Amino acid sequence: MIAKRCRVNNIKALLFALLCTGLIAAPCLAQGLQEGFSGIRWGTPIEDLNRLEPVGSKGSVDYYVNPAVIHKFGEIEVPHVVFGFHGGLFFVAYAHIDTLEVFAQMKSQLQTDYGIPMVKYLSESGEASEYRWKKGQLKLKLKVQKYTRKMKLGIYYTPISKLVNETRQEKYTETGIKVLPRGKPVTMTHIQLLEF
Repeated sequence: MIAKRCRVNNIKALLFALLCTGLIAAPCLAQGLQEGFSGIRWGTPIEDLNRLEPVGSKGSVDYYVNPAVIHKFGEIEVPHVVFGFHGGLFFVAYAHIDTLEVFAQMKSQLQTDYGIPMVKYLSESGEASEYRWKKGQLKLKLKVQKYTRKMKLGIYYTPISKLVNETRQEKYTETGIKVLPRGKPVTMTHIQLLEF
């Protein structure tokens, strides 16, 4: 009887410890996105990042990819992630989404972690075309392009993004960057796109 009670108390203590760890870890993971994305701190100069390869420029913004990394959302690969630098400083990441399933899961995850988004609707159809969240120095946009129906997530570091025309840059990444280079075969690293 005593052994059974000890076992129950040990299980309760373990469950309590796991719950406390989860409560502590969730804000830390969200804080991680406030610090940077994909291991790159917001505002990092491009000169400090030799693993990125250029894929295009629009005005004062230069775009790069990391050919050695494939990002994942859960277990699904999101291979098309573009990093933007204004004045040579990292300020935006765009993840191009290939399936409605991933889009819906991202929307659900962001809504759970960041709350109810501001929604922009298409005037002709009344469909939602963009979901926006703001938290700290970040702005997140989950969008469906009006005519092509292409989907993407944009994560903006607002101290720098407020210096550029976001809409013009978003359109450029949808049409101006056609092929993402992979270069020579390398060992790919998988990184979670969003960690909360």
